[in-house]
Amino acid sequence: MRYLRQTPLSHLLLCLAFSLLLSPWANATNDDMRLLRGAFYFSYLDEDYAAALHYLERWREQEGAVEGSSTDLTAAGFALESQVMEAAIYLALGMEHRAQALYRQVEQSGSQASGDAWFHLARRWMELSRWQDAENSITRALTLSDSLNPEYLQQALFIQSSSRSHQDKIAQSVLSEQMDSTGIWAGLARYNRILAGMRLNAKSRDLEKWIAVAVADLSSDDYETQSLRDRILLIAGIYALDAGKHRRAERYFKEISQNTVFTAPGLLHYGWTLVEQWKYQQAMQPWRILQQRFNNFHPAVMESILGVPHALELLNATTQSLKTYEVVEGRLQQMLSQLRAVNQRPVINDWMDNWLTQSPVSRVENNATAFGAGHPQWGWLNQTTADLPDHQLTRILQPVLDDARFNQRIAQLRDLQQLQQQLNQQNNQLQLWQAVVTERQQRLQKLGGEQLLQQLAQRQQQLLAQVQQMQQALNAEDDKVFAYASAADQKNIGHLAAVIPAVEYLQQVNDPTRDLQPYKERWRRVRGVQLWNIYQDQPQRRWQTQQSFWQLRKNSEQLSGQLANSHTALAWANSSWQGFPQQLSQARQQLAQQQQQVALLDQQQREQLAAQVQHYLTDLDGRLSDYLAQSRLSIARLYDDALQNYVVESSGADDADQGGSDE
Repeated sequence: MRYLRQTPLSHLLLCLAFSLLLSPWANATNDDMRLLRGAFYFSYLDEDYAAALHYLERWREQEGAVEGSSTDLTAAGFALESQVMEAAIYLALGMEHRAQALYRQVEQSGSQASGDAWFHLARRWMELSRWQDAENSITRALTLSDSLNPEYLQQALFIQSSSRSHQDKIAQSVLSEQMDSTGIWAGLARYNRILAGMRLNAKSRDLEKWIAVAVADLSSDDYETQSLRDRILLIAGIYALDAGKHRRAERYFKEISQNTVFTAPGLLHYGWTLVEQWKYQQAMQPWRILQQRFNNFHPAVMESILGVPHALELLNATTQSLKTYEVVEGRLQQMLSQLRAVNQRPVINDWMDNWLTQSPVSRVENNATAFGAGHPQWGWLNQTTADLPDHQLTRILQPVLDDARFNQRIAQLRDLQQLQQQLNQQNNQLQLWQAVVTERQQRLQKLGGEQLLQQLAQRQQQLLAQVQQMQQALNAEDDKVFAYASAADQKNIGHLAAVIPAVEYLQQVNDPTRDLQPYKERWRRVRGVQLWNIYQDQPQRRWQTQQSFWQLRKNSEQLSGQLANSHTALAWANSSWQGFPQQLSQARQQLAQQQQQVALLDQQQREQLAAQVQHYLTDLDGRLSDYLAQSRLSIARLYDDALQNYVVESSGADDADQGGSDE
C-alpha cells in the first residue's frame, strides 16, 4: 500500500524557497535561470503543469545561453535537472512511456541534477507503484543531500524504506539513523515494513516487536498519527486473529481509538475475537457501541447486527436470542425498504444532479459576469470537491464514495460539465455576433449609405467650386484702388460721387439763386474722408477676409477627408462583412457537433456512474437479503427447537401420568 501525505500549498511554497536558497546553484551568475527555475517549481508544486511546461521551455532556452558563456558545471546541472523534472511532469500527466524513455536517458547520463528533482521524480514513481524506479531515484536524491531540501529529507527516507518494503527487501528497509523515529514518515515506513513481513510470513516475534515499536512511537494526538496507529493495530489484530492468537488480537483491537475511520472495523473484529474466546456476553458490548455510533448501512454495522443474537444463542439465552432475531428481522426489512426506494434510476440521477449543481463549477458559473471570468480550473488542476448532499443515498453509498474509480468518473463528469458550459457560452457569443452583423447590415441598408455619400460628394464639389470663385475674387480684390471695401462703404461712395453731377445738372436746368461752389467742395471733402477711412481699414479687413477664407478652406479640406474616409469605411464594411455570416454559421454548426459529442460523453459518463451505484446497491440488497434469510432461518430453527422441546416434555409428562395410573 502507498502513503504520501498531502502537503499544504503554503508549506510547499516555503519548501520551494528553502530549496532555491539552499541549492548549490543558488549563487550562479545567471539570475534569469534561477528565476525561471523558481517559477517552474512554483507551477509544478501548484500542480499547474501547463504553466510548468511553459517555464520549462523558457528554461531550456536560457540553458543554451548559459552553455555558450559558462565553463562550470552549472549549465550542465540545470540541463539535467530540467530533464528530470520533465519526466516527473510526464508521469503526473499519465504519459508514462515518454517519462520512462526520458528517465532512462537521464539515468545513463549521471546524477548531476539537484536532489529536489530526483526526489520529485521518486514521488511520482511511488504513486505509480514503480518501486524499483522509486528506489533508484530516491537513492540518487539522498546521495545529493547537499542539494536536497531539508524539509524533504524525512519523506525521502520514507520513500527509500517503503520502496524496499514493497519489493520484499525487509533486511534493507530498516529505518535510517537520520529519520525521526517519532515522526509520521517513520510510522508510515514501519507500517509498510510490517505489511511486507506479514506477506513473507516473518517470525511472529519480529512482527510483534515491529508493531510494538511502531505503536509506541506514534504517540501524537493529531488525527493523522492516530489514524496510522489505529490502522497498524487493526491489521496486526486481524493477522493475529487469523493465526489463532486470540489474546494478542484482543489486546490489539482493544487499543484502537474511537475517533478514526478504523474504529468501526476494529470494534467488529474485537467482538469476533471475544466470541472466539467464548466471551459471548462481552462480545456484544463493542457491537452495540458500533451500532449506536455508525450508520446502519456501514458494512461493519450490518455484520454486527446478526452477531448480537448469535452471541445470545451461544449463551443459551434462547428466548432473548429469539426476540433479538425478530428485532433484527424488522430492522433488516426496514433497511431493505429504504435501499429499494433509492435503488432507482430517477432517484440516482436526481441525487447526482443535486451533487453536481452544488459543485464549485456551477456556483462559479452562476456568478460569472463575463466569458472566462471566475471559471475554476478543471482537469488535473481542479482540486476542489463539493460537499455531498444530505441524502439517504449519500449515507448508503459511503464505501462507493471512497472508491478511486468512482471519484475519477465524477471528476471526469465535472470536466465534461465545465466543457459544456464553456461551449454554451461560446455559442451565445456567436449568436450575439450574428445579431450584430444582421443589425448593422440592416442599418446600413436603411441609411442608404452609398446614395448618401454620392449626394454629399456632389455637394462637396459645389462647395469646392465656390471656394475657387472666392479665391479668384480675393486675388482680384488686391488690384482695386480701394480694396476690401464693404457693401455699405461702396454704396456711400456711390451716393457721394453722384451728388456733384446732380448739382451741376441742376445748374444747367435752372439758374441758381446762390453760389453752389462751397457745397461742391464740401461734398468732395466728405467723399475724400469716406475714401480715406476705407483706405485706413483696408489692412484689418484684408486680414479678416483672409482668415475667414482660410477657415472655410480648412473646413472644406476636412469635409473632403471625412468624405474619403466614409467611402473607405463603406468599402471596408462591405468587404469585411462579406462571408462573415457564413463563417459564423459554419462555426455554430461545428460547435453544435461538439456539443452533441460532449453531451453524448456526458450521458455515457452518467450511465457508467449510475450503473456503478446500482451495482453496489444491488449487491448490498443481496447481502441484506442473505442476512434477512439467515435471521428468519434462525427464528424458524429456534421456534422448531422450542417446539420439539415442548413436544418431548409433553410426551414425557404423559408417560409419567400413564405410569402412575397403572400403579
